[in-house]
Amino acid sequence: DKVVNRYLPLKKRLNNMRSQRGMEPREINPNLVLIHSFAHLLIRQMAFECGYDSSSLRERLYVSSGDNIEMHGLLIYTASGDAEGTLGGLVRQGEPGRLDNTLRAALENASICSSDPLCIESQGQGTSSMNLAACHACGLLPETSCEEGNLLLDRGLVIGTPDDEELGYFTGLI
Repeated sequence: DKVVNRYLPLKKRLNNMRSQRGMEPREINPNLVLIHSFAHLLIRQMAFECGYDSSSLRERLYVSSGDNIEMHGLLIYTASGDAEGTLGGLVRQGEPGRLDNTLRAALENASICSSDPLCIESQGQGTSSMNLAACHACGLLPETSCEEGNLLLDRGLVIGTPDDEELGYFTGLI
């Protein structure tokens, strides 16, 4: 219930914005916000560890529920192999032992934002207040990296909040 109550304002804002633009409502769920936020945190960490600029890495989200199809996944890839790094650096992060360390480092880095407590306590920031705890200091990526336009992000669903640590899906790993 806590998770749904936290994400519901994002869903309402999204569909209000879509309605104002003459678009059909979009069905989203907390899993999308969680996986999308996690993908951003992971990309930021992988860019640091692999030597890539974060604009060279991109996300692909696989999140749906309904029609007897459940998907909850993400893909992080690079669309260019240039002087910034090699694909091998990104692939090497998936080796046993390395990915665990990268995931833990991403979560630990997400637990502190230089804009806290304003960021983690935010009730809406960014375009049309479509993010909760996500700002340029902790969660946003270059526009070319994000398939959702840096919207629908919330670090709180990933790591919890000071008021409710259990809200975070990965709280136990930090």
